[in-house]
Amino acid sequence: MNEKLKCSVGAWILAAVFALLFAYDVWEGIGNFIGVMSQSLSLGIGLSAFGWFAVIFGIVAPVVLFFGALWFTRKKSFAPALVIYIVALSLSAVVGVDLALGTNAFLIFSVN
Repeated sequence: MNEKLKCSVGAWILAAVFALLFAYDVWEGIGNFIGVMSQSLSLGIGLSAFGWFAVIFGIVAPVVLFFGALWFTRKKSFAPALVIYIVALSLSAVVGVDLALGTNAFLIFSVN
């Protein structure tokens, strides 16, 4: 029973550490949203449908990936759970960087 408790405590600590890392990705997504909206307002143009999708997806993706990783690791031991969390965090980082740097401004802003 003591071994099971240690595994459970380790799982909660691992989830808490990665929750903070994913929360930082959400914070970056919110910052990107505020930056894109202020740039849009200063230029006097609106966001396109893809622009709205991109900034909202930048906020929602880390949340979905964290809870997906949390769900997949619920019955795993420490090492596989760590790998799953690292892969999910890497995907979250790729989504954030791709939306922030890899998206053309003409796709985000509506210049009608």
